[in-house]
Amino acid sequence: MDALDASARSEEEERYLMDHPDSDEEIPVVDIADYLAGRPGARERAAAQLRDASENVGFLYLTGHGVDPVLFPRMFDAAARFHALPLAIKQAIALNEHNAGYLGMSETLSAVSSIIKHKPNRNAAFLMNRERSPDDPEVQAGTRFHGLNQWPDESAIPGFRATLLEYYAAMESLARHMMPLWAVALGLPPGFFDAAFEKPHIIMRVSHYPPHPDRQEGQYGLAPHTDNSLMTLLAQANVPGLAVRMPSGHWRLAPLTPGALIVNTGNLMVRWTNGRFLSTKHRVINTGDTDRYAFPVFVGPNASTVIRTLPTCLDKTGGTEYPPVRYQELLEWYFQKGNR
Repeated sequence: MDALDASARSEEEERYLMDHPDSDEEIPVVDIADYLAGRPGARERAAAQLRDASENVGFLYLTGHGVDPVLFPRMFDAAARFHALPLAIKQAIALNEHNAGYLGMSETLSAVSSIIKHKPNRNAAFLMNRERSPDDPEVQAGTRFHGLNQWPDESAIPGFRATLLEYYAAMESLARHMMPLWAVALGLPPGFFDAAFEKPHIIMRVSHYPPHPDRQEGQYGLAPHTDNSLMTLLAQANVPGLAVRMPSGHWRLAPLTPGALIVNTGNLMVRWTNGRFLSTKHRVINTGDTDRYAFPVFVGPNASTVIRTLPTCLDKTGGTEYPPVRYQELLEWYFQKGNR
């Protein structure tokens, strides 16, 4: 750990550390192949590794996850093709109140990033939620974040919709398989989260970070921030750029680990665990000379789920820092702060 507490650092020192990642601290690796295969004791071993990573770093590499490897190059190709479309086609499906559609370059700030001031994020994105039909009760009710996805015309980008839906389904399946691990990691029965993840609220973002050779102070592809999800599942990008704030307060440029997904715990996990699990700041700067694409998947429970501190995470007096709140309310708060 640094001798200098992070709270004592000046804004300039914090920015320097973010912009010049120099940490060699390890991001843990958790292999869940044996767990998915149902081998004796594998669930408990993997859960213990998840617990250690979540309490100390808040990021990990997930291997043995069982996701078809052919999906990743197909998604990178879909991302590149979408962002190469004429601007008029993308603007025709501009982001709506349900957080679905196209978000143009440099249109957002990361409002919960840090005390450090920064300019708009230099990335563009296509965002989607669960695919729904017009007769879905939540669509009919107009519930925010539960509307229809917006898709470009199939003739403009053949196969885009099908590829994203297939990847989304694979990530939802993986998230469901991971929930018993999170439960056991927290000293709870494996099925503890089943009801809350009957129809999880999942957002997928397909982002484009252009090269940023002329970057100025306060400019980021994605400024330092934390995620509002329970966990985020991220295929490793074709170009480096993701940096993670490590326990020392220094930052680590996330190295490429072939075949692994990057997983981080989010603000919801902090709230559910009464601060026991971390939500770690991270940022993106494309320092390469080619376009960077990424498609993080933000996983949360059913929007109607009431988030109460888990029974194994209450303090010694049975108390908690976090009052109960519906996940829908947390989502609305997060996006009202200007995050996308």
